[in-house]
Order: sequence, then structure tokens, then C-alpha cells
Amino acid sequence: MIGAMAAAAIIAGGRGTRMGGQVKGRLVVGGHCIVERQLEALRAVFDSLIIVANDPEPWRDTGVAVVGDRWPDAGPLAGIEAALAHFAAAGAKTVVCVGGDMPWLRPALLRLLRDAPPEAAAVVPRAGGQPQPLLARYAVRLQPIIAARLAGGRRAVHRLFDEVDVTWLDEAALRTVDPALDSLRDVNTPADLDRARAPDAR
Repeated sequence: MIGAMAAAAIIAGGRGTRMGGQVKGRLVVGGHCIVERQLEALRAVFDSLIIVANDPEPWRDTGVAVVGDRWPDAGPLAGIEAALAHFAAAGAKTVVCVGGDMPWLRPALLRLLRDAPPEAAAVVPRAGGQPQPLLARYAVRLQPIIAARLAGGRRAVHRLFDEVDVTWLDEAALRTVDPALDSLRDVNTPADLDRARAPDAR
């Protein structure tokens, strides 16, 4: 079964500089920390789940294993590499990676990623012409390719998509399971946080 071969990782190692250094996953949106909201959505879809972060302290109360990345200060691509390395050892075939600042993940969209054809090297949503690398599925076989890119100082996640086979999920497909594309919304700035906390936010 495809779902049994898939795992998930919250990529939460960012410094949150635009949020004054706050740990974004601990910000409260809709009465709950972002990480709590994410874990609820992810646990509905995946049996295996980790958080990738170099400081385990903010995540001790989550009950989820915390894995550090092996390329400090190399950005999200290093977090993805750490997730793939971890789950390769555990026997998973694919890993759905989500950014640690996305409070509105929808299980239906996560299932769409999980259940995409297993042969795809990467399954990546694309909305408004923009790829969403931190709401995407990666085959664990990409780990050596990503490690080589990091070793060469090539840290841009989107450049990976020039090198590997990508199955794109276009906006129409995404809206069939998440009509408002809520899953793609993140909290990068104080203005984003204000919008997420607005009374009409989902």
C-alpha cells in the first residue's frame, strides 16, 4: 500500500529572523500552536513522523522524534536531506516534507501527496506558477543527490527540480481537495501572523 511506504517530516530548523527570532511552530494560531495543528493533520495521514530541527528543546512536549540536519545554516534543503536520510534507514520510500510555519494543513491534500504515483522522484504542488517545495513529497533515493548539492554549496531547493523527475500538482488538482488552498499559507512575517489570527481566518 502506498501510504504504508510514506512518512512525513516537519522542517522546523529556520531561525525565524523575520519573526524576531521566535520559533514559528510555537506561535499560537486559532487557539493552538502551529506545531500542534500540524501534528493533528499529519497524524491523520501518516504513521511515521519526525521534526527536523537543530534545537530539540521547543519540541520536547510534542512526543515526536527530533532530528538535526547535517548541514548547519544551509536552509530548507538541508532539512529535507536530513528527513530523507532518517527515513531511508527506517525503510520508507517517500517523505512528505512540510514547512514548520504552515498552520492550515489539510489532510486531504496531504493524502494527495502521499498517494501520488510512487515512482515520482518528487511530487510538488504549484500554484500561481510558484512551486511549493516545503509542501511536497520526496523519494528517499534523492538523499545522495541532495547531499551532493549541499556539499557543493548549491542550497536552492527549487534548483533541485531542474535535476530530477518532478510530478507537478497544478492548482486545479490542489483545489479539488483544498478549495481555498489553505494548506499553502505560511507565517513568515508579523503581518502573516496577524492575517492567520484574524477572526475570518480558517
